[in-house]
Amino acid sequence: MIYLEPIHILFEQLKSSLEHGTFAKLTLGKTIGKTELTNIYFRTIVDNDQLKFNVTFRYLSEEIVEIKPIEDVVMLLSQYINNPFLTVILFTTEKDILIKLNKKRMATITEMDNTFKNADPVLLEYLKK
Repeated sequence: MIYLEPIHILFEQLKSSLEHGTFAKLTLGKTIGKTELTNIYFRTIVDNDQLKFNVTFRYLSEEIVEIKPIEDVVMLLSQYINNPFLTVILFTTEKDILIKLNKKRMATITEMDNTFKNADPVLLEYLKK
């Protein structure tokens, strides 16, 4: 898949932000056309003393929340990028990292100034232990 390399780069940045306590949020957005699924949000959660993701699938009429291991991020991003989402944004307290698909469905990675000043509070509490 042509998006695998950018997704793996983003995943490495994600793991680093989790280890260093800078992770704020991971989001998939900007859908192709009008779709029932409008966004997917990843936030940290502690489940059985393990750091995992609370994944919110936001639909037009409802939200579905699932708990997923950190390692499932690559599979989920691969599954939903270009079907139906055109952007993936990793928000950290240091920088935001954006994967964006253009009209030809070529992926680019862009680093931007950070949007969030504070890391995910669940992650910070987990790292204190």
